[in-house]
Amino acid sequence: MKPSDSSSYGTPIHENSEAEVGNLISKAHENAHTLANLSPVELAALLRLIADEIEAQRTQLIESACAETALPEGRIGGEITRTTAQFKLFANLVETGRHLRVVIDKADPNYSPAPRPDIRRQNQPLGVVAVFAASNFPLAFSVAGGDTASALAAGNAVVAKAHPAHPNTCAIMEGAVKSALIKSGLPAELFAIVQGVNPQITHWLAGDSRVQAVGFTGSEAVGRILLDIAAKRETPIPVYAEMGSLNPVFVTRSAIAERSDELAKGLVDSALLGSGQFCTKPGLIFVPENEKGFLDQLSSHLATLQVGPLLSSSIADRYSAAIAKLSQSGAVQVRSGKTTETGFGVTPTVLITDWNSAQSTPGLLEEHFGPTTVVITASENDYVKIAHELHGQLTATIHGTTNDSYSELLSVLAQKAGRVIWNAFPTGVAVTEAMQHGGQWPASSTHTTSVGIDAIYRFMRPVSYQSFAQDVLPRALQDANPWKIEQRIN
Repeated sequence: MKPSDSSSYGTPIHENSEAEVGNLISKAHENAHTLANLSPVELAALLRLIADEIEAQRTQLIESACAETALPEGRIGGEITRTTAQFKLFANLVETGRHLRVVIDKADPNYSPAPRPDIRRQNQPLGVVAVFAASNFPLAFSVAGGDTASALAAGNAVVAKAHPAHPNTCAIMEGAVKSALIKSGLPAELFAIVQGVNPQITHWLAGDSRVQAVGFTGSEAVGRILLDIAAKRETPIPVYAEMGSLNPVFVTRSAIAERSDELAKGLVDSALLGSGQFCTKPGLIFVPENEKGFLDQLSSHLATLQVGPLLSSSIADRYSAAIAKLSQSGAVQVRSGKTTETGFGVTPTVLITDWNSAQSTPGLLEEHFGPTTVVITASENDYVKIAHELHGQLTATIHGTTNDSYSELLSVLAQKAGRVIWNAFPTGVAVTEAMQHGGQWPASSTHTTSVGIDAIYRFMRPVSYQSFAQDVLPRALQDANPWKIEQRIN
């Protein structure tokens, strides 16, 4: 269904049955060894070919994704580029073999405190990984997004759950990945997507004994379901879940004095970017008490803005219901932008309150997917105390000046968030080696990252080989080093 006008779009999507899901997992499991046995150069070539096949579908992807999400063409085009860049980034890593992290400790009879046998260790793929696509990024975090790219780069087969908000786009992406596999002489069954709205699909995927790990981007509610399924299996498996965040922003009085207009516009624009459907959206903005002029600037800029429709009717309904309920609180001031009347349109809204009221008003300190944020007035002297009381976050931001003393606040926020930011806005996640996209619970289920090349290590496990003959060892561990990769020896 098109968010812009609620009309239907695309070809009918077949809903997969339990037997079909099991068959896809079975085929992926049976063929996983063919991917795991590729050399670093061969695997890198596959990843680059996947990027090329996705790029070849750019026109079709833009048409489909724009229709299914109502996101602008520029945004979708950027996501395609980001998606292909992710595959190429992993290709560059895999080609070096550095991801295998080969360590060789040769036998040493004189080793202290006791003689040492020959021990060699490398990272190895897990087998089959289940990936759950996100609603808000139909390409970069979808069926062939970062989770899939990192899982394939690690040498795993992937079965991905397509998001029902953009099923046709997911189908195009599946075709691109399968095309690359076939052109590389590999089984197409190494990658497959599952389609449907049946909530049992989640259980069929995460509960299958042949699935060895789960990658997920979405709500805390679904993340908890996946964690529960994985934990109750006969053999529990890891769930790498990125579940959203409030991404608190702390603004100092000196920052307002220095650049109030720029800051007010930047905060509102960041909160409304992508119609407020980014997991890094600033959902809590702390402002010093008695800064009415700054709050008026926020409100004035908001009043001029209108956002695009939300991604689905269910997201729009939940958003509108939450805003209506919170707006009824006497402790909350409501500021609104321009309403989008068509399709899954909503009204961008900022809620203003104080810290005591925020703590005592149910829902104010919860993530609300959509164009909203909560502005909380508080004493700057209480910022550190407030930071201590917040849950784990993907990001935390300080807007200040060089005259501010913020080291203690930064120290607390670094314990709460995976990425801390100075004088910038959290929306936008660079695909780079230094990026950490994951934080403390409940922002993430683990301390890993889902963005950047370190994401690959979620889907590998280290194995040590002790005292084996050279011709039995994996090629990466042999003294002859036929793959010419980095080996840390003794």
